[in-house]
Amino acid sequence: MSSNAYDELANYILPVIDAQMNDSQEMWPDVKGLFIFTVTKQKKPATVWYCVLQGKDVRPVITNKEDVAKAAVKSKIRTVRIQVEDADALNLVTGGVTGIKAFMTGKVKVKGDLLLAQRLEEAVEKMGARELAIAFIKENQAMVNSAIKAKL
Repeated sequence: MSSNAYDELANYILPVIDAQMNDSQEMWPDVKGLFIFTVTKQKKPATVWYCVLQGKDVRPVITNKEDVAKAAVKSKIRTVRIQVEDADALNLVTGGVTGIKAFMTGKVKVKGDLLLAQRLEEAVEKMGARELAIAFIKENQAMVNSAIKAKL
């Protein structure tokens, strides 16, 4: 269901995240859950990413492949589905709006444990992911713009 531009973005950014996880166990949050992020474009799914977190002692898995995410789950964990329109996703990732504010204004839809979703946002903040995302966007502005402008 993902567009070519989002596939390109995933193929570029996911290995970068993976390498950072390998380099620093400090980035592994003490949160347990399967987070399924669906970015929509005009209310139709454009891309889906999976984030499997199983605590500080198990390496996180972030992927755009469902089978990889399912295989990474080692024990029973809660699932949280998060849906956001692509235009709002950048604002959320870069800190232009908090997850709670985006949820309260309907820009983000959450199915599952809302408190667990909040814990994810706290973990992302602690890992410095916002700064990494902003740096990535600045360095890859053309690719990001291509994803936003892509038609489904």
